[in-house]
Amino acid sequence: MARLARPFEMNIIARDPYLDPQIAEDLGVKLVSLDEVMSQSDFITLHCPQNEETMSMINRPLLTQVKPGSYFINLARGGIVESLDPLHDMLVSGQFAGVALDVFAIEPPNHTHPIFREENFLCSPHALATSDGAMRRIFKSMADDMAAIIEGKQPQFVVNPEVLAK
Repeated sequence: MARLARPFEMNIIARDPYLDPQIAEDLGVKLVSLDEVMSQSDFITLHCPQNEETMSMINRPLLTQVKPGSYFINLARGGIVESLDPLHDMLVSGQFAGVALDVFAIEPPNHTHPIFREENFLCSPHALATSDGAMRRIFKSMADDMAAIIEGKQPQFVVNPEVLAK
């Protein structure tokens, strides 16, 4: 994300407890607390895994700290955000100038939720899997599984394992 934002001359701050500080510095990223990210950012983007540590990490109390007029973009996983309700409330109040999501805690999302009627809400299909690294891993796993079949071994990734018993 830092490389994508650099041409726009943005000051980039981030919260990543696992990122090597030297790598952050090399990317021109200042590591700060999550509270600082929320209160200082014009654009808040999420790019973390969903796990016990991050589940519902973005919740109503944390969202009260956001800088007025900021934009919120979740490109990570839907369960990182507590629910659509606080995001909707932030849009209606003007605290968020816009919200963009390509992931939802429950998919497909409930399209009757009022956030879907907001002009400053954007949603799109999740496209994380189309990154160069992800595509290389997909193609390698496909090739490995094809080789396993040719060698008479069981492939690792099988959607319908019942056919292997035949």
